[in-house]
Amino acid sequence: MTIRRRLEAILVIASLVTGATGTASMLTFRSGRDFDLVASANPGTPGSTDTDRTAMFERARGKRAQADAVASATATCDSCTGTAVAVQVIYVSKAKKGTADNLANAWSSCSNCKATSVSVQVVVVRPGTTLITRNRALAVNASCSGCTTAAIAVQFVVVTSKHRAFSNKGRQQLEALASELQAQLSTRTKAARLAATKDKTELAGIDALVRKELKPSSVKPQFTVKTG
Repeated sequence: MTIRRRLEAILVIASLVTGATGTASMLTFRSGRDFDLVASANPGTPGSTDTDRTAMFERARGKRAQADAVASATATCDSCTGTAVAVQVIYVSKAKKGTADNLANAWSSCSNCKATSVSVQVVVVRPGTTLITRNRALAVNASCSGCTTAAIAVQFVVVTSKHRAFSNKGRQQLEALASELQAQLSTRTKAARLAATKDKTELAGIDALVRKELKPSSVKPQFTVKTG
C-alpha cells in the first residue's frame, strides 16, 4: 500500500471516530511559554482496560517556548491493559529559544498484563530558532509473568519560513497515525516488537504527512522504541 493510500484509509477511520465522539482537534492560541500534555493510563482492577488518547495543537506567542509531551501506561493488575497515546503539535511563532521534551513510558508488574504508550511531538519553528530537544522511550517489566510493555517516542522538529499549520484533515490524520503505531505494537509478537526497535518504517507515514501539510525547509525526525 502506498503512503497516499495509507493516509486516505487512516483519514476514513479518523473521520468515523470523530463522528462517533462528536469531537475534533482544534488549533488554539496562547501567549504563555509552557505547553504540557500528558496521556496517562492506569487500569486498577484485574482484567480491566484503561485507555487515554489526548492531543494538543497550539500556537505559542511568547518569546520563549517549552513543550513537554508524555504518554505513560502502567499495568499493575493481572490480565489488565493500559494504553496511552499523546499527540502534541506546537507552532513557535516568535520565540528565538525553546525546549522540546518528548517521553513515552510503559511499565508492567503483574501476570499476563500489557502496557503500551505512544507519544508523538511535532514542534514547528521559524528559521534561526534555537531548540533544545530530548526524545525518550522507556519500557519495563518488573516481577511479572507473561506481561509485555512497549513504548514509542516520535519527535519532529520542523523548520518553515511561512506560517503554515496542519489542516483539520491533517490533524485527524496525525492522531490516527499515532493510534496506528500503538495498535501495531500492541498486536505484535515479542520477536516482532524487538525487530521494531531497529525498524523505522513507521516514520514514513508521519514524515509524509508533515511534508505535505507544512511544506518545511527542513525536518529533523527522532524515533525511539523500547520493548519489554
